Amino acid sequence: RKTGMIYKKTKIIGKNGKEYMLRSPKMADAEKMIEYLKMTAEETEYGLSYADEMNFTIKEEEEFISKYAENKGSLMISVFDGDELVGNAYLTCVMDRRKTKHRATFGIALFKCAWGQGIGYKVLSELIDFSKRAGYEQLELEVVSSNIPAISLYKKLGFQVYGERLHSFRLKNGTYSSEMLIMLPLKKND
Repeated sequence: RKTGMIYKKTKIIGKNGKEYMLRSPKMADAEKMIEYLKMTAEETEYGLSYADEMNFTIKEEEEFISKYAENKGSLMISVFDGDELVGNAYLTCVMDRRKTKHRATFGIALFKCAWGQGIGYKVLSELIDFSKRAGYEQLELEVVSSNIPAISLYKKLGFQVYGERLHSFRLKNGTYSSEMLIMLPLKKND
């Protein structure tokens, strides 16, 4: 199913009975990716950016997609409901240095209409499988403390909370959100 860092098409059935397609994004998806990023930023406060900060050009997004396709230590999986992009996830090395290249980080976001369908579980399972094959020893992520469904999903997959970064996000209304620091060990350390 997977060749290099391109994730080949995989169909899954959501809990709602709807068919979703998982695959690596293509250059032709660049405009959809930009719209998706803006829309997911508008749906919740869980993301890193606001929609008005998403000022990518189609060319820049194409270059971003291309980098993931060419990098053997990275993977991007997009989720489609028909022609509509409803989710995306990526995984990449924390930093390509000898001291840190055993660590990978990832991000995932789905439109609310795709929440609770088992899609996140499937996509994250694929990222975990890929990270093991790529030789990573641990996966890491920061997640907004109030994102209880995501934290529950990560824990279900074996992730552990190892810390909290207080006042990590300052929201438009002046309030703050903390982030949970989570990780999944992929290799038993002696």
